[in-house]
Amino acid sequence: MHNINKTATITPYLVEKTTNKLRPAILILPGGSYLYTSKREGRPVATAFNNAGIHSFVLDYTTFTKNEDITVEEMIQEVNKAYNYIIGKSKEFQVDVNKIYIIGFSAGGHLAAEVINRYPNHYKKAILSYPALKINIKTDRTDKEVDFVRKAFKNNPTNQLTNKVPPVFIWHTYEDETVPIEGSIEYVLKLNELKVPFEAHFFEKGAHGLSVATEVTATEENERMDLHAANWVMLASNWSLRND
Repeated sequence: MHNINKTATITPYLVEKTTNKLRPAILILPGGSYLYTSKREGRPVATAFNNAGIHSFVLDYTTFTKNEDITVEEMIQEVNKAYNYIIGKSKEFQVDVNKIYIIGFSAGGHLAAEVINRYPNHYKKAILSYPALKINIKTDRTDKEVDFVRKAFKNNPTNQLTNKVPPVFIWHTYEDETVPIEGSIEYVLKLNELKVPFEAHFFEKGAHGLSVATEVTATEENERMDLHAANWVMLASNWSLRND
């Protein structure tokens, strides 16, 4: 684990060094409504991409629980520092600097979408997992948390999309009640309008926050698990490595 600053850390999960060849790397941004970062969308995801031969780096970016005054702009800069860390360690970690990807889940998907708008040349490809481009804010939060979440999601990255963003893989489920699928559909339509290469997978079943969607990240009574939607991992990893 490496400290990005006083409240953000990055943890490498590297493919075992069995060869001297450089490998692609993926920067992982877990979700959590910008209130926290979900452990279910960290290490399990890193392991899944390791199995595909991709070095993984999980960014525990600063959220409300660590700093109630944190802004999305500051989080974007933390992602940029994480990217620079990977570049700076590329020789030591055997990372191919021309094959760095980014993936975000829910709020992390919103953040990843913001990042590729701002730094489109940093990432070869981007993966958005049920990105919170539209969100139903839970009313069981404190007033301060609700205000924070509303402010954090005020900007919709779809509106700032340009044809400079890298190719995008996006997946979502029809049954997601927390983050409506409409946001992802609108994002795909905008990519299509801009002629940005993309691949989209919309699964019928599956609640919000599936992560890898297997028993590895299932909650009690196999909630947050759908073995059909779990195919996104294979689809996304194969898509990432295509033509590389």
